[in-house]
Amino acid sequence: MFNRKFFSRIGWLVIVLLIGGAAIYFLGSQLILRTADGIAPSAMAPAIDDFPVVTNKSQPNAVTFNGCPPEGQGGDAEFNALENRVDEGKYVDISFDTLLALRWPRNAERQVMSAWSPQSDAYIEQYQGMPIALTGYILLAKEAPPSPANCNRNNFENSDWNLSIADNQGDSLSQAVIAAVTPRVRSKHKWTIDAIRRASYQHLQVRISGWLLFNPTRPGDVGTSRATLWEIHPVMQIEVLQDGHWVALDKFSY
Repeated sequence: MFNRKFFSRIGWLVIVLLIGGAAIYFLGSQLILRTADGIAPSAMAPAIDDFPVVTNKSQPNAVTFNGCPPEGQGGDAEFNALENRVDEGKYVDISFDTLLALRWPRNAERQVMSAWSPQSDAYIEQYQGMPIALTGYILLAKEAPPSPANCNRNNFENSDWNLSIADNQGDSLSQAVIAAVTPRVRSKHKWTIDAIRRASYQHLQVRISGWLLFNPTRPGDVGTSRATLWEIHPVMQIEVLQDGHWVALDKFSY
């Protein structure tokens, strides 16, 4: 009798502990998921040693171009204005490993900037608008489709050029960072997409300088045609390593 009662109590205790453990595991996992979505810096933002520290980021200067205002037409006006900035910066070299280690809050994907949670906004703002320079190889250079930032105009003069930049010549597009060359910036240079493609065909190293921008609109492309939602957008300077010297794309001979 004693043994049956004793083991019966032990059995119930084991069942209670198992149920309690399962509940703690489930609730804990939900808490972790919420923290990840909210991108709590302690959980999701480990220190990135060689990432530049910019305490006073310059305010973007966006301009009207061919009658298209800085905020573009449609879409996210705040995001469009960041895409359309034309001011230069003091660019800091960063490595591909550094840029690809930079995460982002999942709950900001496919959301306009005004809809970001305070935690997500604070996380993104730590890095958004940093003047950076990235050295690599151009895997692909193509005209982007019409966009709200460019007032949805469907012609070459008013379209972005999207460059897929990779660390190594043999990398795939899924390992690339997108760098966007905007019509507003191009109007200040003698850049041609033929010159950019020639640098790509010749497997010449390039240095792309511009503004770091989080693009929440393309999460479906990550892992296929890009490695990250962080972009260099807009590109402000393009240099090509030719005969051991960095040459501005405006002066690149091919």
